[in-house]
Amino acid sequence: MSVLPARPWRDSPALAAGPEGAVLGWLGQAGFLIALGGQIIVVDPYLSDSLAEKYRGTRFPHERMMPPPVAPSALRDVDWLLCTHGHTDHMDPGTIAPLLAASSGARVLAPRAERVRAIERGVPPDRLVLIDAGETVDLAPGVSATAMPAAHEQMTRTPEGHSFLGFVLRGRGVTIWHSGDTVPWPGQAEWLSPFRVDLALLPVNGRDALRAANGVPGNLTLEEAVALADAIGARAMLGHHFGLFDFNTLDPVDGRRRLAGLASRADAMLAETGVLWDLSPVPHDRLSILMVCRGNIYRSPLAAGMLAARSTCCHVESAAVMDWNRSGIRLSSHRARQVSAQDFNRFDLILGMDRESLAALQALRPPACRARLGLLGAYLEPGSMPDIEDPWGGDQLALEAVDDDIARATARLARLVGAATT
Repeated sequence: MSVLPARPWRDSPALAAGPEGAVLGWLGQAGFLIALGGQIIVVDPYLSDSLAEKYRGTRFPHERMMPPPVAPSALRDVDWLLCTHGHTDHMDPGTIAPLLAASSGARVLAPRAERVRAIERGVPPDRLVLIDAGETVDLAPGVSATAMPAAHEQMTRTPEGHSFLGFVLRGRGVTIWHSGDTVPWPGQAEWLSPFRVDLALLPVNGRDALRAANGVPGNLTLEEAVALADAIGARAMLGHHFGLFDFNTLDPVDGRRRLAGLASRADAMLAETGVLWDLSPVPHDRLSILMVCRGNIYRSPLAAGMLAARSTCCHVESAAVMDWNRSGIRLSSHRARQVSAQDFNRFDLILGMDRESLAALQALRPPACRARLGLLGAYLEPGSMPDIEDPWGGDQLALEAVDDDIARATARLARLVGAATT
């Protein structure tokens, strides 16, 4: 049975979800209309011809391949408009003004780095809410949006924050990740794994040198999107960002053929207009995380202790990938132990301190297990995955540097765990 059962969407503006789960429909390109927890949320709608007017007569005239499935003024009772970044097909002045006029109570959530552009595009300052990567905004009681970094070929930052974001929407027992425009970036799976994403909404129009040379940054390929959905353990994936501009699209017939040949654990499909998808919740045990280093003597128990001190929302343990020095070694109440095969189905996330530990974990990992594997260093800075080096044999400065890295990484991870579990 599909994770995302589909049904006809006969009345485009109307959308409602039951007391649990979510309902969503595709608005074309990266746009989605989502009913979640009593909220109507619109993400990245492009429902005008703003770009055709801007680029008429150029090499890429931005003429629509498909008409808007709904007029922006017909989207009434919208509670939130979410814009992942400032490109016009995601923050469209031709859509924003009529949508906000039709839904007088709607607010707009946008990157802090794009405050000026959002106001220029028609968002009243008193209806604008700003956010940056790693931050969470409560959209309503029991419904939240957490901003994730995105790399629209490049991960761009200004003094105000990240220019490109995605949003993790949580509520009523389900989690939906709209990645925004992005390519794979180091640490991406680690940032998403604590959320136990049910549905990933990912762009699949790909990228190439011709588009890049003409100022058209690209996105995930279809194969990368499926691999990313599997890497974060998503139950389902909807590919989008195609079928609008002929120079920047994916042939859906070819895409479905390619999907059929991919061995995906996620229920992966391409978005369609005129269809509603129902996403139902599944129960989860308490989030559990295992920290791993070579000997389970210093780095992994310290990381486990720091995370446990910062978050009561998850169960945390530590272990070693090697069996030397393991018997009887104590750090306070800690007793060193080695990773077991059972750990890969006991824990949701297993984090190595360095690439040596991660490689050993990947070699030990059984097929079709529950755990996602990653590096703790991924939480130090988006787009970077440094090793947290073993301080054994180093001086006091080396020891302090390791302590600082572990403290900063676990602090960031604790914030993500809190957003993913509360």
